[in-house]
Amino acid sequence: MAAAAAASHSVAIDHHGMQVQANYTARLVVSARTVGARTPNRMDMQRCKWTARVEIDRSLAHGPALARTIATDPLASGSESAACPSGDRFRKDIAERHQGQVQAQLAAAVAQDRAPLLAELDMVRNLASN
Repeated sequence: MAAAAAASHSVAIDHHGMQVQANYTARLVVSARTVGARTPNRMDMQRCKWTARVEIDRSLAHGPALARTIATDPLASGSESAACPSGDRFRKDIAERHQGQVQAQLAAAVAQDRAPLLAELDMVRNLASN
């Protein structure tokens, strides 16, 4: 499993008259495994099965509080003939093919995270005022 492409997005949120800067970083994580048999004197039946998913990390500009990873659904999967390559080129190729989808999933996650982020900020504010 290795991370390939990275994309980022920042948003400023007004929370009770205070600006909070939230930074989101998305990276495409590709996991691959070789399946099938490779026997001598026979045709190679190995295939590389891969799955790509986006991991999005949220951090706030004022410190490590409320930093978390946002879960996303698998982005893509596929199968290639032959064993999985060991280098990073394979993962970079997949990242380049799905770069637009990574950006779209990042934008959707940022929009969906607004309400949970405001709720977490309210919770911290309420704890601090007690």
